[in-house]
Amino acid sequence: MVEKLKRLLADLKALRKDLKAEKVTQIAKKHLRTSAEDLGSRWFSDFSSTIPQELGLSTDVLGKYSDGFGRLIALSSPNNLKKSYVEVLDALIKPFRDELILPAQKGGSSSASLALLHNILKDLPDPEENEYLKEGISCAQRGFLRASVVLGWCAAIDRIHRRIEDVGFTKFNVTSVQMAGQQKGRFKRFSSPQNVNSLSELREVFDTVSLWIIEGMGMIDSNQHTRLRSCFDLRCHCGHPGEAPVTEYNLMSFYSDINQIIFRNPMFKI
Repeated sequence: MVEKLKRLLADLKALRKDLKAEKVTQIAKKHLRTSAEDLGSRWFSDFSSTIPQELGLSTDVLGKYSDGFGRLIALSSPNNLKKSYVEVLDALIKPFRDELILPAQKGGSSSASLALLHNILKDLPDPEENEYLKEGISCAQRGFLRASVVLGWCAAIDRIHRRIEDVGFTKFNVTSVQMAGQQKGRFKRFSSPQNVNSLSELREVFDTVSLWIIEGMGMIDSNQHTRLRSCFDLRCHCGHPGEAPVTEYNLMSFYSDINQIIFRNPMFKI
């Protein structure tokens, strides 16, 4: 990885040198445009999918380089300004050694567990759809595991709330009343009938109560409920002082569960 990054940086510098030597304001020469396009394509084919898990690269830094190399590809059409090429190349070259080569030389933060975590996070829905999820993933990739769990749970319960809103608060309320009236069976100890009429009111309902009610509504089964309750318990451990450690493996299990039980579950599609 180190040598590949060094070669990429050297090629970026060589292209910048060649462009600066041009006496024109617009770049029309095919070999220069082809070189820019090839460098941009090389980033996406050789680096963008593997470098986050090998170096623990944050989404912000990855996005910055992907934007820059994408811009190189866009500029490779005829007669774009030399100034634009040089600005993009300067922005890529200046932090390249500190942000990419040095972490690679130090071995990054890669491990088998981090690589697997990266794959789990990559399989989550588009984080842009949920600000909590976006921030939770960013925290995970920076190593802030407790913060990531808290924000990840916020994303999961937000999806649950919005799905309940789609289904209708009436069904949620009626189900809770029916559950509270049961004298035997799984819900015999449930004693929290609800009367919510808005998303704001729903957010006041304790998360564990909502998990019971969505099971009663048939949106999850008892095993899924148990797993989500474990995710909620981990969220509580992370949100309050305590000695229980939170490891990469805890985080992998947490995100795998909310991904499969909530985000990838057709019952919670919105």
